[in-house]
Amino acid sequence: MNKISFSKVLLRRLLGLAAVIFGVITLSFCLQLFTGTDPAETIVRKQSVFATEEQIQAVREELGLDAPFGERYADYLKGVLKGDLGTAITNKKPVMENIRGALPVTCMLIILAMFWVGVFTILIAAVSVIFKGGIFDNVMRIICIIGICVPSFWLALILLTAFAVEIPIFKVIFDGSLKSLILPSISMAFPVMCISVRVLRASVLNELKSDYVAYAKARGFTNSQIVYGEVLRNALPAAITLFAQYCAALFGTSALVERVFSIQGLGYYLMESCESMDIYGISGSILVCAVLFVLFNAAADILSSIICPAYRRKLI
Repeated sequence: MNKISFSKVLLRRLLGLAAVIFGVITLSFCLQLFTGTDPAETIVRKQSVFATEEQIQAVREELGLDAPFGERYADYLKGVLKGDLGTAITNKKPVMENIRGALPVTCMLIILAMFWVGVFTILIAAVSVIFKGGIFDNVMRIICIIGICVPSFWLALILLTAFAVEIPIFKVIFDGSLKSLILPSISMAFPVMCISVRVLRASVLNELKSDYVAYAKARGFTNSQIVYGEVLRNALPAAITLFAQYCAALFGTSALVERVFSIQGLGYYLMESCESMDIYGISGSILVCAVLFVLFNAAADILSSIICPAYRRKLI
């Protein structure tokens, strides 16, 4: 694919990305509007159980909740563009400030988890293909099936009990060090790794049926040279897409693991917002997670098109 074609594909992807993000912002606004919870009433009730309707209405007017739909929607769009997601009901701080404080530790946790996923997925899938039908392949198939069914929070509790209580190698509570992120990152990575191994293995086996593989075998290349040299690169787009989707999804689904290990991350903040019915914290956290999901998917498409020539041709 020439540079002009690639530029058109990239432009089309960016326009689609902008449209999807706009839709996500709109859905986030609708979440605030149609959730059935009145933020003004929640704020007033936290201050006084015996609040009057006049007090609630005064707060509603102060927050602009009595404005017409179009005006509220326009104000929300302007606020999002400026990085203003509202003020949290729980601690009276800007939601974006709360998210900025919680996001770094979650990013560290997910980066470490996806590092395990990336390294072991490629290694295990490649070895399983090379020794297809062997003991290693069959054992990994059973482990992956079990791993897919295991909830990450249950695995987190098992690892915490085993390696922080019974065998005190790690600390029970997160202390800010990289070492304290190992157990939670493994808890989050294991189910994703099991799914990724199965997907990449199937993709590699499908690629092995291609004509260029038969030609490589005819030239005398070994299975290892074929798998690691060409097949793995052509089979990666499916795994990269899955990798990006799970990487983004973990920002929202990390809540239970963060709760088990007392990690004050984005998932923990989202769970706290849900418990306290903080609609601004909920919608802001979900918006950030959704935008990250869209961005990661777009990045996966671009990366796949760079790595795999066949994938680039499909995008034209």
